[in-house]
Amino acid sequence: MNFKKVLIAVVAVVIVIVAWQMLTRVDRGNPVAVATAFTKALKNKDTSSASKYYVPDKADAWRQQTDDKLSGMRSNATEMYFEHIPAAPAFTAPVTAAGKTTIVSGDKSYSLEMTQVDGKWYVTGAQ
Repeated sequence: MNFKKVLIAVVAVVIVIVAWQMLTRVDRGNPVAVATAFTKALKNKDTSSASKYYVPDKADAWRQQTDDKLSGMRSNATEMYFEHIPAAPAFTAPVTAAGKTTIVSGDKSYSLEMTQVDGKWYVTGAQ
């Protein structure tokens, strides 16, 4: 194999990886983007990915508690839990009242409490 061909292949792979990371990155300064990413991860039953959008100092505890709760549910209850989570939440702008910031899905069936830490938005609770 030619060194130039290997180098071109490596550069192509690096470009694809960088482009993928940039295109799938969630803007932490946008509460709607963070809420949507959290909701989609949770809808996909991926508590590991969802915990990345949870407040950092409570993310591990939330993930463990959620995993324990889900594993303790009967299959029908688990399905009902995930059906409640909208696949396309279309969140509205967050509203802050009495010191709590809440963001609500477009159909008003699902809401999240959020907080901003160092300019980045995080989920603090789901309702």
